[in-house]
Amino acid sequence: MKTCMRLFLAVVLAAGLTMGLFANGLNLNGTGAKSDAMGGAFVGLANDFSAAYWNPAGLAQIAKASFSLYGADILPTGTYVFSGAGVDAKSTPKHYLIPGLGYFQPLGKKFVVGVYVYAPSGAGSTYDGADLANLTKFTPYDWNSKLGIFTISPAIAYKISDKVLIGATVDINYGMLKMAQPIQPAPGLFTQYSEDLKGWAVNGTLGLLVKPVKQFSFGVTYKLPFTAKLKGDVTIPAAAGFGLPTTDTGTRTAKWPMWLAGGIAVKPTDKLTITADVQYTNWKELDSIPVSFTNPGWQAALAPEAAYNLAWKDTFQYRIGAEYWISNSFALRAGYYIDENPGPIESQNILLPEFKYNWFTAGFGYKSDKFVIDAAIQYGVGGDITVPLSSYIPGQNMPGVHGMSMWVPSLNFTYKF
Repeated sequence: MKTCMRLFLAVVLAAGLTMGLFANGLNLNGTGAKSDAMGGAFVGLANDFSAAYWNPAGLAQIAKASFSLYGADILPTGTYVFSGAGVDAKSTPKHYLIPGLGYFQPLGKKFVVGVYVYAPSGAGSTYDGADLANLTKFTPYDWNSKLGIFTISPAIAYKISDKVLIGATVDINYGMLKMAQPIQPAPGLFTQYSEDLKGWAVNGTLGLLVKPVKQFSFGVTYKLPFTAKLKGDVTIPAAAGFGLPTTDTGTRTAKWPMWLAGGIAVKPTDKLTITADVQYTNWKELDSIPVSFTNPGWQAALAPEAAYNLAWKDTFQYRIGAEYWISNSFALRAGYYIDENPGPIESQNILLPEFKYNWFTAGFGYKSDKFVIDAAIQYGVGGDITVPLSSYIPGQNMPGVHGMSMWVPSLNFTYKF
């Protein structure tokens, strides 16, 4: 009985933790329609409210008190083909809205303070269970995930001189995860699995921006690592067959890695700005994610399976962008970036897939003495990933061919008092 329960909860653990990762598959790290349009190559420029994320030192360039409102909509399209089981599925169209709201106030000629409330990442995926029924003995189950991180960032920036700016934020993060999928606790036996987890974590961001000449600037940003705990209900109807409650409280703990970025901005002419960034994420530190349950029966059966091994690797993002002012009021923007895949095929699944993405971005901006409007569109395509049947690990990955693309329109409005 204990062996069966250990197998059962090991499968649950692997399935659940795979859903609990904020991987690059559906995670846009960034905010602000201007930076979106320039491919997120913004660390060396950082000259609007989104500097609170990209490089808080750039906030010292804000000359007037201002209020900013930002919104983005992530529209992913996932595909999954497993010919061996006769599966050819596409994700259900969904909208995943990403908000942002900020206020910044200069204090004299040197200091700028303010706060930005935003969602640096958020998305999910939903599949029709009928399209995947061949994987679960012809019985449809719910397949969906929805995740989000909301961040409150009080910020301060200081202009040491006209050429050297520094800044910092305290980042108060609230994470949410909802997920449902079938699991296989024993050969031939399927049951629904779902979880609803939430949690808080605190870290910070440090930034430096140097402008040695009018035509050139460079910046460096460091986001501190932190430990996140997500806690909530985990529901497994089949647990009743083992004499256990069907719902228990689960707590997942993960070390969120540090992020280091450097960027430059070059102005060949007064109208044209070209930017480039290299951004590094220390994903290798997220080696495993332990889990604990409040029910002694659940906890005792986990044994060595209490940690999920990710085998992730560190990744880089390479970004370029450009902005050209057609007039004193209107600008066109474009960009491109590569987002590397941190995960191996051992963890590839359809609800939070991991890909190497190529992103193409474009947008425009309009400004007057009192307000600024920026708009952007991003298109990301992930290279298809094939998980061979020989690499199948029950509860961790899904054999077959995985694909993903997504559109992300965004818009922001800033009013200067």
